[in-house]
Amino acid sequence: MNEDAKTTPFEEMRTYLRAIGQGPRAGRDLTREEATAAIGLILDGEATPAQAGGFLLLQRYKGESVDELLGFIDAYRSRASLIRPAVEGLLDIGSPYDGRKKSIVVSPASAIVVAAAGAPVVLHGEKDMGPKHGVPVGDVLEALGIDVDAEPVAVQSAIESHGLGYMRQERFVPAVHAARGLREEVALRTLFATVEKIANVAAARYSIIGIAHLPYKDKMLDAASANSFERVLVVQGIEGNEDVPTSRPCRAFLRDGDETTELTIDASQYGLEAASKEEMEGGDARHNAEIAESIFAGQKGAYRDLITLNAAVRLWLAERTPDIAAGIDLARQTIDSGAAVEKLEALRAVAHA
Repeated sequence: MNEDAKTTPFEEMRTYLRAIGQGPRAGRDLTREEATAAIGLILDGEATPAQAGGFLLLQRYKGESVDELLGFIDAYRSRASLIRPAVEGLLDIGSPYDGRKKSIVVSPASAIVVAAAGAPVVLHGEKDMGPKHGVPVGDVLEALGIDVDAEPVAVQSAIESHGLGYMRQERFVPAVHAARGLREEVALRTLFATVEKIANVAAARYSIIGIAHLPYKDKMLDAASANSFERVLVVQGIEGNEDVPTSRPCRAFLRDGDETTELTIDASQYGLEAASKEEMEGGDARHNAEIAESIFAGQKGAYRDLITLNAAVRLWLAERTPDIAAGIDLARQTIDSGAAVEKLEALRAVAHA
């Protein structure tokens, strides 16, 4: 781009809109640097509301390239409070920030089991995020009595001391949080929904991400791997999220270094009880928290198997077990020994310290 086109933010944004908005023949993807600049203009309030909304919608219908995703991540991270917990093998849970409405939320309970089994975990999100406005992981953690509104230094300390932390977007990336009104007006999931799941603000080594549309998996794997994750699992899970169901086989794709492997995670192969349609029905954050509490207190059945399977997948992904079967054994031992409920109580104590 020539310098004349950059005389004002308004004209610069017009240039990016022309580049991506002229259809499949005349249009083009932005370079990584252009993508960084374009989303920066939006986050810094230098693009007009019409330009910002138009850009997000055009990107949604065009489909982001890997370089564009990496550029958007660069802009996101440059405005974030980055942390680097002094732990070995941190696992990042890339759960959708707008939550879940139709089914229960498994990640918070499974994350506590994983942390109790010795693998550090970081979760992240925000409250009442559109367009779905479902129950996000943070609301369930909050209902369990865990602090979900801590400053970055406190989150880093929690990960180092107790193996689990939650990063609220408002605390870590306020510039993106400030754009929530724009996201609400657009009324559709935008590039932010992808970027915030794989931005890797905590310098994690491992990542699990849910995906609804399988044709997008290669872009997700490429972008996540290029963003310092060494081992990434993309899961076509419950509602297209990262939680693996017990009621059906689940397709997943592992990127380990340069190698990608497709696998099917089938709970029936491990003798686990399938959760019924009624058991899988969603509820509020308190409902999800009560499920976790009942399992940690010793309740058997489909909920326990669902939490166990998801903990096992995460333990295997984080290389704490050689396979998912061994992960199931470790997760069961962690629950039965009381280590999971002890971990929950320790996290609650941090929140009330």
